[in-house]
Amino acid sequence: MSGYAPDLTALSNLLSSSDEPQDSQNDRAVAQHRAAFAPSPVPAPVPKKAPSPTPDNGDIWSADEVPDSEGLKFVAANASKLPPPKHEVYYKQAVDSGDVYLGLQDKTPSSTDCTHIVVKAHFPQHKLSDIDLDVTKDVLKAVSDSLSLTLYLPTSVDADEGSAKFDSSKGILSVELPVVLKEW
Repeated sequence: MSGYAPDLTALSNLLSSSDEPQDSQNDRAVAQHRAAFAPSPVPAPVPKKAPSPTPDNGDIWSADEVPDSEGLKFVAANASKLPPPKHEVYYKQAVDSGDVYLGLQDKTPSSTDCTHIVVKAHFPQHKLSDIDLDVTKDVLKAVSDSLSLTLYLPTSVDADEGSAKFDSSKGILSVELPVVLKEW
């Protein structure tokens, strides 16, 4: 074993022979490494524009935040003093087992992938002939002598392709409207 000692000493001298000591080379490499990851100067913060003071009248949105569309104008112009019937809005989607269990298509369970909107309005003790139904691309209006429903729809629909059914035993009007898909 003593025969290996001179070889190891010679190898050690060969590896450490340089003009600078080993510690200063390591210190310089560490300093270069740290300089590469040093933080950049942070710019001064941009002062935020103070919101204009608005009177607190209990409104959720200000007048400039509400979209000015024909549906909102229609609803405001046709507001009725009659109470609205109990109603529900459902989203309908065409899915199969591959969509549900395997996720084969890019459909999500959200309303963005729905194909139809179904509105169910309860008109108890009414006949079909008592209800006047009017549907546009943004608004559904169902009126009887004692109840009035004017509903701004959450998305545009094809009013001409929709269908309506009335269950006289339960007094439920079901309106199914195909959604107009907006292509990007």
